[in-house]
Amino acid sequence: MHTRIVILWLVLALYGISALPSGARDLFIADMEVDDEIVFQGTNKIFKIVDFFDNKSLKGFFPDYTENSAVFARVDLRGLGVVIEYPANSPVLIFRVPGTKFEVVFDGETRDESQDQFEDWLKGNYESVSASDAKLTTLLQLLVRYSPVDPVAGNPNSLQTRMFLSDFDAGITGPFISSSGRIEGIKNQFTFGAEYGFFDAGAFDGQVVNVPINYKWNLKSVPKLSIIFDLPVTFTRTENAWSYMASFGTGVQFRPTSWWSLTPMVRAGGVGSLDVGALAVLVSGSLTNYFHYKMGSTHLGFATLGGISTTIDGIKIKGYDLSYELTNYVLRNGADLTQKLDFNVLGNPAAFKLFFNFTQFWGNELYLDSFYDMGLGVATVKKIADSYVNAIDFSFSYASGVTNDYDYYGFKITCRF
Repeated sequence: MHTRIVILWLVLALYGISALPSGARDLFIADMEVDDEIVFQGTNKIFKIVDFFDNKSLKGFFPDYTENSAVFARVDLRGLGVVIEYPANSPVLIFRVPGTKFEVVFDGETRDESQDQFEDWLKGNYESVSASDAKLTTLLQLLVRYSPVDPVAGNPNSLQTRMFLSDFDAGITGPFISSSGRIEGIKNQFTFGAEYGFFDAGAFDGQVVNVPINYKWNLKSVPKLSIIFDLPVTFTRTENAWSYMASFGTGVQFRPTSWWSLTPMVRAGGVGSLDVGALAVLVSGSLTNYFHYKMGSTHLGFATLGGISTTIDGIKIKGYDLSYELTNYVLRNGADLTQKLDFNVLGNPAAFKLFFNFTQFWGNELYLDSFYDMGLGVATVKKIADSYVNAIDFSFSYASGVTNDYDYYGFKITCRF
């Protein structure tokens, strides 16, 4: 029954994300000028905007264009403003970020050759004195800093943040069994769920579907200890551009007392999007410290997660070789309240819940250094030995950025059995 509920919710979420209309703007926009004539072009695929700068495309945009014409374009790369230009009477393509010292020069014998070098460089397959691998890493770090929708890091929908959120959820989930001796009937716990949300990040908007999958092996002979395996899978769509990410985490939950648990986790994840122009593998480690108190029918919890993540660079996938060289540290603090109600749902007592969390990052500069999230929901509470677990958990959450514009609204259903 629980599985059917989650599958139905997941189907509805995927249908909703595919049926929603595209956003108000494109991810990549070029304001191009040739001989005082201006043309605006937009796309949701990064390599499509690169194609704007071959001779065939330029001739289509500007009928009077020749290979000796000066071309000047202000380009918005999903939030990062850059300039791409061809000087008059030159095949050289110049790519630079205004307000910084960042500049890359592609000096092919023709403009089409320079454009090809530019495309290969963005894939990590071309290097020259000007267009070095180090310069590409710098560009990727600028995107993480200035783009509100980078799928690697810098916002709550990025792989880096999602990895820590999964660790945090594993650390605050019971049952918190700590009685002495052997307790019969403690079953291993399987968690399956579905989350659907939509967000506004800077000038962009999009949707996200997340499928959390978790297995907790509760050691019957050692009730203070559980082994955790966690595999969340996430799909995001930003202005019709898709990103795909997943991570695998494992760790243990140790419960020194009935009101305290410690959950160290290690995790590896990957994210890819040829449309957005992102490809990365990250590893992380974290420790979640959770205190939980029961006062009659009310349960209070207080949690702190500390962690570190870094990219694993030098991995080539289908001709792409992108090195981000990111290392970040995180601190996440949260509180939750669960109040039992005076009626049952599906054979278990119903409950009302509230939660609030604050997350902050240090290390490489990110679009969002900090954000908070809060929410409310309903759950069914299943008693296990001298503890409990939320068997079915349905919640609404809201997240907002502190350092930059970001808003998220989402619904999540989780079933544990």
